[in-house]
Amino acid sequence: MNVAPRLRLRCPAQSRSVAPIRHALRAFLEAIGFDGKCVDDVTTAAGEALANAVEHAYPSDAGPASYVELHARIARGKLAVDVSDRGSFIQRERLPGRGFGLRIIRAVTPQIRIDTANGTNVRMRFHLPKS
Repeated sequence: MNVAPRLRLRCPAQSRSVAPIRHALRAFLEAIGFDGKCVDDVTTAAGEALANAVEHAYPSDAGPASYVELHARIARGKLAVDVSDRGSFIQRERLPGRGFGLRIIRAVTPQIRIDTANGTNVRMRFHLPKS
């Protein structure tokens, strides 16, 4: 039986969770043969999606029920990376120099879909590295 590599992490929806998830994703990508710009693009996009979930998914007093999840795997000839939460969008005060997360994700992600039916799921698809 040939099982495709996958990474699934679920952490509290707190800003301190974002960097460790990005580091784990980077290590996963390098272990399966990604390098250079591909790794940078994927970790940048995932990091922005995670930061958005942390900032906008839950009220500040949500407590232990608030979480973010990252799921990365090879599926249908592409790298699939999903970032999800089960919160509902909360508009925060706009601060100068902020608000570029989705633009950054779209700039480095060949395929993206955002589903808000049950929380938010950002589905990103990337090309596999050439052998």
